[in-house]
Amino acid sequence: MDTIRPADNLLMRHATAIAIGTVTALMLLAAVMLWRQKEANEEAKGWVLHTYEVIGHIELFASNLKDAEVGKRGYLLTGDDIFLEPYEDALRDAPAANDSLQQHRSVTQELALIRRLTADNPSQQSNLDEMDVTVKKLLDFMASVIQAKRDLKDKDALPKVNLVFGKELMDHIRELVRIMKAEESHLLVLRTEVAEANTRQSDRLTITGMVVFYIAMVLSIWLYQRSRARAAAQMLRYTQELERSEEELKMQQEELKASNEEIEASNEELEEKTKALEEQNMQIQQQAEELEESKGLIEEKAKEVERASKYKSEFLANMSHELRTPLNSLLILAKLLAANEAGNLTEEQVEEARVIHNGGLELLGLINDILDLSKVEAGKLTLTAEDVALESIVSRMQQQFAPVARERGVAFPVNVGDGLPKALHTDTQRVEQILKNLLSNAFKFTDQGSVTLEVRRPAKMEMQRSSLEEENAIAFSVTDTGIGIEASKFKDIFEAFQQEDGSIDRHYGGTGLGLTIARKFAHMLGGEIHVKSEKGKGSAFTLVLPVRLAQAEAEEAPNDAPESARIALKTMPKTSVAEFIADDRNNINDKDKVLLIIEDDRSFAATLVKIARRHGYKCLAAGDGKTGLVLAVEQPVTAVILDLTLPDIDGVQVLDQLKHDLKSRHIPVHIISGREESQNVLPLRKGAIGYLTKPVEKEAIDGVFSKIEHMLQSEVKQVLVVEDDKKNQVAIQSLLKKKDIHITLADTGAAALKNIGDKKFDCIILDLQLPDMTGFEWLEKMERQGAALPPVIVYTARDMTEAENRQLSRYTGSIIIKGAKSPERLLDEVTLFLHSVESTLSADQQEIIRMQHNPDKVLQSRTVLLVDDDLRNTFALSKVLKKHGMNVLIADNGQMALDKLKDNRSVELVIMDIMMPVMDGYQAMQAIRAQKPYRNLPIIALTARAMPEEQEKCMAAGANDYLTKPVDIERLLTLLRVWLFRQEMAA
Repeated sequence: MDTIRPADNLLMRHATAIAIGTVTALMLLAAVMLWRQKEANEEAKGWVLHTYEVIGHIELFASNLKDAEVGKRGYLLTGDDIFLEPYEDALRDAPAANDSLQQHRSVTQELALIRRLTADNPSQQSNLDEMDVTVKKLLDFMASVIQAKRDLKDKDALPKVNLVFGKELMDHIRELVRIMKAEESHLLVLRTEVAEANTRQSDRLTITGMVVFYIAMVLSIWLYQRSRARAAAQMLRYTQELERSEEELKMQQEELKASNEEIEASNEELEEKTKALEEQNMQIQQQAEELEESKGLIEEKAKEVERASKYKSEFLANMSHELRTPLNSLLILAKLLAANEAGNLTEEQVEEARVIHNGGLELLGLINDILDLSKVEAGKLTLTAEDVALESIVSRMQQQFAPVARERGVAFPVNVGDGLPKALHTDTQRVEQILKNLLSNAFKFTDQGSVTLEVRRPAKMEMQRSSLEEENAIAFSVTDTGIGIEASKFKDIFEAFQQEDGSIDRHYGGTGLGLTIARKFAHMLGGEIHVKSEKGKGSAFTLVLPVRLAQAEAEEAPNDAPESARIALKTMPKTSVAEFIADDRNNINDKDKVLLIIEDDRSFAATLVKIARRHGYKCLAAGDGKTGLVLAVEQPVTAVILDLTLPDIDGVQVLDQLKHDLKSRHIPVHIISGREESQNVLPLRKGAIGYLTKPVEKEAIDGVFSKIEHMLQSEVKQVLVVEDDKKNQVAIQSLLKKKDIHITLADTGAAALKNIGDKKFDCIILDLQLPDMTGFEWLEKMERQGAALPPVIVYTARDMTEAENRQLSRYTGSIIIKGAKSPERLLDEVTLFLHSVESTLSADQQEIIRMQHNPDKVLQSRTVLLVDDDLRNTFALSKVLKKHGMNVLIADNGQMALDKLKDNRSVELVIMDIMMPVMDGYQAMQAIRAQKPYRNLPIIALTARAMPEEQEKCMAAGANDYLTKPVDIERLLTLLRVWLFRQEMAA
């Protein structure tokens, strides 16, 4: 039997509603369409009427203007004012004009109305712009003609005016009226067509709507009747189905009675289970409450740990300050005593001063170890990953520990396995810090035998981390034949402050921090450290690292205090200089050629680094002049490429300081700058070996490296001396006598020209009084020959006129008049242009050069304000500064510093400590910068708080530079020279 489908049942129940709804919807749709069509018709008719209105107003305007013209003509002919009535009527504005055609309006009002009515028509607006101009001209013309007529005494006479001009204006207006009427007529045709089309569309829509409505009515009635018939048949089937369903329900009721009895029995069992579940729920709820209490305790503990970590960081920062502050004065004074510049100490006293200084550096190393450990535990130590050659790491370990091995009489073999990657992508400083620690421990605990460094692929059993695999890992093993470690202490030695021998009568010193830091660094680098040892038979520590560090963050450079011989004075650890771009500063060996690039354009500096590496150079990059000067003094720089336009110091000043400092004077400097080539004379006079103007091609840059290579590789420098006096020749030879300088003598200008053609010279010393020609003539001949002229030093006995000086300045900036100081100046200029290293000169020559270039000249008689509340520091630092010829003012706190500045306008630089009473260094620097006279006063911040965020806070407060305590005196003096030299040049 067929069942009634839900859709059919719905259709049956709502057939009438559906039919009525369909018809209603069609009626509404038709009404909306008719209404919209009606609106379209009315709009089209409106535009037609609008066009008629515009045409009417154009004609009315033309009529008014024509009446005005007729009235003017009548007045001209008769002189009777009655003829001016149409003219005046055309000019008279209506007091309250409307859009009606019957309303009187002036010509200008009519034009304004037409403009408003045609605001939607750009063409008509353009016509009206032209009409406005022409009508104004015509009205002005009419007024002038009428006035001329009135001025005539004879009314029958005609004024002498150009009536043709008025006719031309009227003709032009008629033409414009014709164009405007034609435009409106064209629009009228279009709009009439649109109106007619809308009317036809309305008729079609009405007829179509009626047809559709009729069809919809017929269809609705048919559907309604059909639905009624189907509903009756379905009701019959439904009744029969209900009867059968009643019989089935009776049978089901009997079955339900039987099942109810079973359900009642099962309900009793469910009640028992429900009670058990309720008891379990109560237990779970009680456990949840206990867990919530535990969670609260854990959160409270976490807060306590966070507070403890914060207190620990503050404690470490304060501890760093309290330890570094006295250590600063200790190291400075001990180094001064060890230098024994006054010569009043015995060798034993000097040795004792060195012991004090070295002990202070060991204490500084301990402070740095504790800070490193705290940074790792606090998660504040980040890594800087870079590509580093495996060979360079091994080479640096050999260089550092080979002297230690020789001193202890222990063999130090280094074995590098086959099939290893050429480079690692890791944090070089951290890797080397781990290896230094392992090697230092090995040598410390090994009295005889050997300490072996082996680099190889790790075995599978040596790797515990899942991320480490044989093909992507490398192992550094340090094996010694020392005292060994008991197996029970393998875990203890990696704990902080724990050692293999921790008894009070122990034989070996140390804090027990080294291996702790090494293991934590290894974990941060994605690696691990393993140990194998047997008491009395030596130990083997293996560092396993991935070839590529997965993630690298910004580096926080640690301080390393390298070991030196016991008798020697240990060196102060250098704080790292911030990288401008990625360079090779952590990958430089003693035998490497090192190029310093001082360039503020990062992309061009990176290009120079790539080209330099292809030429076999390791590179250092500086983005400003100050950093470049610090790197030139502190790094083993071989050559310099210098830009002249730098953000902080002019490049010429940087070149001047490089050539003024005896440590960097010999370094070849090549200029590559965007300044015009006409400005290259000054740098070349100051000792630059060449000048290129940006933009430069790669071939030109290759030429720069060729010039540098020639300068570095030429073992013997060629000097041409053009001098006819035999005594002067002997004197110059004696003055410049040096094994790597070959001097060629020429008695005449002609002989000198021949020598120039036969040989390439690095420098020329020229006398102006020659037997066959003057020095001026000789230089002009050289210029005409087109030969590349090397640096020329004019060495003459004659006084120079201003004109002669100007003439010589085309060829040379070094004009030395023979006198008491002239030999010293000659040696100075020659060594500058030959780029001679001071250490290769004789003792007498070195003394002469030092007298010419006193590095403290820029510091002498300069006034510096030293702000520090620790008397030991102010005593030590002021002693050093006064020794270099500086005037030192001292202030105990920030407020006193402000008072000192107020009373002493001669202060040229401030050295500012941070932690002080009354007013700290941050507040003092901010107060100084707030005063207009001191906004550009150089401030160098000193702080013993060696935390990573300290430098940013100092620079934000107004410091120009930043140093940590204990102060590196050489770095401080370098910064003082840079800032005071810059201030002197600015003045």
